[in-house]
This record gives sequence, structure tokens and C-alpha cells, in this order.
Amino acid sequence: MLSILQELDVKAVLDAPCGDGWLGEALKGSGVALDGACLWEFPRENNGYRNVIEQDLNTPMPGTQQYDAVVCCEAIHLLLSPGCAVASFAANLRPGGVVIITTPNTLYMRSRLQFFLRGFHSGFRPGIGKKPGKDYITYFPFTFGLLHQVLNNSGYGNITLHEVNETKPKRWVEHLLAFPGLLYYGMRRRKAKTSEEARFWDQARSRQSIHGRWLVVSATYGVSRAPS
Repeated sequence: MLSILQELDVKAVLDAPCGDGWLGEALKGSGVALDGACLWEFPRENNGYRNVIEQDLNTPMPGTQQYDAVVCCEAIHLLLSPGCAVASFAANLRPGGVVIITTPNTLYMRSRLQFFLRGFHSGFRPGIGKKPGKDYITYFPFTFGLLHQVLNNSGYGNITLHEVNETKPKRWVEHLLAFPGLLYYGMRRRKAKTSEEARFWDQARSRQSIHGRWLVVSATYGVSRAPS
């Protein structure tokens, strides 16, 4: 997340949700103007945030069009209305601004195996008896394909899956089980009619998409064409 923000050379960022303020601590002294939005947790005072507002991300946020980037870290799978949040992020971005989203990747092999055996993905057990605001409740198990679709249909382009420095599976059986999917992705890549479609299939068949435990995805609002 931090390396992406540094590469973009952003000046103003919205952290939504900001949680206990980890991003403010990380960006202290960087010169970035950082605002936060959250409902259940709030950062400590004087930890790098310019302003923090109380906001339920399941409801529309006021649009300001003032930020170079909006960061949504480990939260989109906890929202009842992720599409509403993605639209609100767009309303707060300057033209050409970037959203960066991180979320667990439920396509990785262990999660798929758990779904096969138990009927739910890793970390996505049914929330029966849990209370919003008090308990950890997950709603939508995202894959790169699903997150790409949500962003693309919300007006974002240049959708990019970033490599995460994590241990990818070493067991031969996991690579064997992934092989049919790789063949399918390769076939769809060869049949792609546009560069944007080809780029999607290239990313969908990447090691991060198939074997990574995390998704870190950036997208530019108002740009529909993939970079050359």
C-alpha cells in the first residue's frame, strides 16, 4: 500500500475506513494531507490525520473530488454495500484519481478447499449470533475477477493487481489443482478481442490471483482503457 502511494506521488489521501489510524502513523512526515472516515474505530489524536469524519461506508459519502487517492484497506469484504462504497470513493477522487483496495483473496487453493469441504471460504464463516459493530462479520468473499468487475462497472479503469510479498504455495498438489484453471485462462487470453480484455486474463492467471492470500488492487477513476 505504501509503495503504491509513494509511486503515485500523491498529495491528498482519504483513508476509508481509517480504523485505529495505521496509515496516519505510516505517513507521518511525508507531507501528504491525510483525512479519515470511519464508523466503529477512530485514530488517536495527533497521529497524522488532518480531519476524521464519522461515516458508515454502506451509505453514500459526500462527494468532494479533492483526493489524489482513496485507500480502502481490509474492509470491502466487511461491507453490506461494497458497490456504494466504491461509488463514494469515485465521488471523492479528482479526475484521474486512484483507489487502492486490499482484501483477502478467496481464490487461493486452501480457501477453495475449505469451501468444498465446509461450504464457506477461509475467514468467511456464517455470522449467526454476531452483532455489527461488536463482532467481526464478513460478507463478500472477493476474488480478483469479482473485484475487477465491481470496479470496471463503477467507471474505473487501469485496474491493476499488485504482487504481494508473501509465501506462495510450494506443494505440488496445489499447482496441479490450479492447472485446469490456467489452461482456461490461457484459452480466454488467446481469444481476447481488446487489450483491456487480454490484460484482465493475464492478471487473472497470475500467481498472485491464483495462489496469493491477499488482493491489492488499484484503479483509476474515469479511465476505461488499459495501459499499453
